[in-house]
Amino acid sequence: MSKVFYIQPILTSYRQDLVTQLEGVAKLTILCDVPTNKSGFSTVRNDKTLQVRCPHLYLLGGRLLWQQGVRKAVIQDKPEVVLACANVRDLTYWWLLFWARRNGVKVFSHGQGLYSKRHVGGLIAWLYRTAARLSHRYVCYTELSRQTMLAAGCPPEKLAVADNAIRFSVDAANMQKTSTEQGVLFVGRLREQCNLEHLVDAVARLRIRHPEVVLHVVGSGELEADYRARFDQVWVIFHGAVYDDARILEISRDCRVGCYPGNAGLSVVHYFALRLPPLVHSDMPAHMGPEPSYVQDGVNGMLFSREQKAEGIAAALEKIWGLPIAEYQALSTAAFSEYERLNSPSMGEKMVRILRD
Repeated sequence: MSKVFYIQPILTSYRQDLVTQLEGVAKLTILCDVPTNKSGFSTVRNDKTLQVRCPHLYLLGGRLLWQQGVRKAVIQDKPEVVLACANVRDLTYWWLLFWARRNGVKVFSHGQGLYSKRHVGGLIAWLYRTAARLSHRYVCYTELSRQTMLAAGCPPEKLAVADNAIRFSVDAANMQKTSTEQGVLFVGRLREQCNLEHLVDAVARLRIRHPEVVLHVVGSGELEADYRARFDQVWVIFHGAVYDDARILEISRDCRVGCYPGNAGLSVVHYFALRLPPLVHSDMPAHMGPEPSYVQDGVNGMLFSREQKAEGIAAALEKIWGLPIAEYQALSTAAFSEYERLNSPSMGEKMVRILRD
């Protein structure tokens, strides 16, 4: 590969490894928009690679979109390979697939598949089959994503998997949990559907029998100010936006479990890296991404019923606090083993191998 274009809605910091890997094998150009100030996202900062801002134009009330500047950039500086976000509502993506087919450019679509669809109708299945067939490869976020693509009739030879994960600069490799930790950790953006209020309620219930328990909240977002005002309790500790992996690791030392009470995504991988069994709800299609499928109930984490909200979370927390030391430590060890599996090799390394195939 001599020239690669990487097209994303926004380029968040967890993609840094992928960007670094791509820079190592080709001349890279990144086409993306920038996040809003209160989104809770941190972005990749890179002086080596050309980054072209391509803002989104939303059409039909947001049902469709067009990423401005992509068409012009691709035509002017024709790449050999394009790694593109596979959003079937993005008209830019469809234009790219057809243009690339006519012009001999390999498009690697990178997407979540149909994990979020409770019912896959004929039109949706056809769209995903068409996207897979027009792509050189459709690279799935997870094995669950690949299975949903296969179920929709996508050709298996077009599908690959690069497990969506993060390799942190520091992790809990040299740490052992003792089962005496009294913290519950939340890591993520404070936004609609994060349901932090359910977690606060659940921890309050847990504190009836275990008054030493505290909740650590790491993250920012549009709801941060509201949550700080509503939950001004000594046992709810807001750390704000923390992007230093070592600092988050230090906060996690006093925690026994990581919980994302709403619709989760990559936060489960962060919990794995910290040796914290993730606690997430079991309604897979509702999640923000397919990464919660990495959680195996009672093996490397725990699941609760989404419908039961705080009651379900509290019951799961009580179960974790009641585990014998050996059982809890086995759960914690399995969580970290999953992190190691997901990053051996890293997502960026897997992606480069697929692009070179």
